Order: sequence, then C-alpha cells, then structure tokens
Amino acid sequence: MAKLQIDSVDLADEAFRPLVLLITKSVGEAFELQKKRKELPEWMNKNQACEYCNVAYNTLTKKYIPNGLKVSIVDGIERISKQSCDEFLKDHEI
Repeated sequence: MAKLQIDSVDLADEAFRPLVLLITKSVGEAFELQKKRKELPEWMNKNQACEYCNVAYNTLTKKYIPNGLKVSIVDGIERISKQSCDEFLKDHEI
C-alpha cells in the first residue's frame, strides 16, 4: 500500500481558506461552550443541566433521567451535579 507523506502545508494558501475558516469557527464554538459550562454552578437545576449537557429539556427529562442520570431532591428541590452529568455521559459512551 502506498504511503502519503506531507512535509509541510501552507495554510495561508487561498486553497485552504475554507478549511481554515471552518477550523477557526469550530474551535471558537468549542471554547464558548466550555466557558458557558464553567460558569454554571456545581449543583444545577434542570434547565442549567440541559445547557451543561447540550440537550433539550425533553431529552434530559424523558431520556437521560429515566436512563440513570442522578437527580438529588431535597424538600422538593431538584438539583443535578456536574459530576453526575459527566459520569452519566461517560457511562454511555460507545
């Protein structure tokens, strides 16, 4: 099988402009999402947990919670920890 070797690429080349713009946009969006996630409290209400997990409210309440996302309830007040969200998502990796 033939081996492809590239010693260098000049991303300033106009042919790479769409790729550079796509990468720049994707990286910017990833940093913004991470910034928003860090600003959320450790113990979140369901709306905040939706934002943290990047899912809709129905997805959280009808899929995530019934499938094991842990919710703490104290005197009727529901909270979901960042750690619980992270563990739930990690447990469901394929």
